[in-house]
Amino acid sequence: MKKIKEAELRKDSSVNKIQFDKEWFYSVKDMQYYLGEDLTGVEYVTLPIPIDGVKFNIKCATLEDIERFREKEPLEQFKGSVFRKK
Repeated sequence: MKKIKEAELRKDSSVNKIQFDKEWFYSVKDMQYYLGEDLTGVEYVTLPIPIDGVKFNIKCATLEDIERFREKEPLEQFKGSVFRKK
């Protein structure tokens, strides 16, 4: 799993980002490419991010939300059914 450093992420022009209410939000789609991971289940909000002077509504998440999603066990939801004693 690739380690994320927020200072580097803020400087990276390949990831669209916006500061909203004193917190940084990053494009979920851009973070998928940046990390090379599927972030489909990340909790997100839709925010208007200006790209080349045009505002686009983009699914964004905080770094904390992305990290929380990445730390979950991949098969967490199957634990109860797979490891149940018979």
